[in-house]
Amino acid sequence: MSEGFDFSTAEVLDWEIQAVWEALDSGELRVSVHAQNEINLDALTVDDIYDAISYYDEVSKDLPGEGNRAPGVNFDRFIGRIRLRVKVGWRRTYYIVVTAMAN
Repeated sequence: MSEGFDFSTAEVLDWEIQAVWEALDSGELRVSVHAQNEINLDALTVDDIYDAISYYDEVSKDLPGEGNRAPGVNFDRFIGRIRLRVKVGWRRTYYIVVTAMAN
């Protein structure tokens, strides 16, 4: 696959979610240093991040050039009043968790 996401549309496509899930299932989904720092600051675990991707409540996409946001797919999971957001990006040949935060 040459591209991880279809950035010609803001719509999140089924194949994009499936590709992220396949990377997660195969152990090929990577976590950036930035995301790991955010995980630690929010007292989260990598399993919390994986659960948010696997059992998301909402999903959206940030396109390249859209403000200060990194391009990728956002997986939002709501646990009570807490929203856990995990952004998965594409780095040429692999998927990577770019950011993770709870608020």
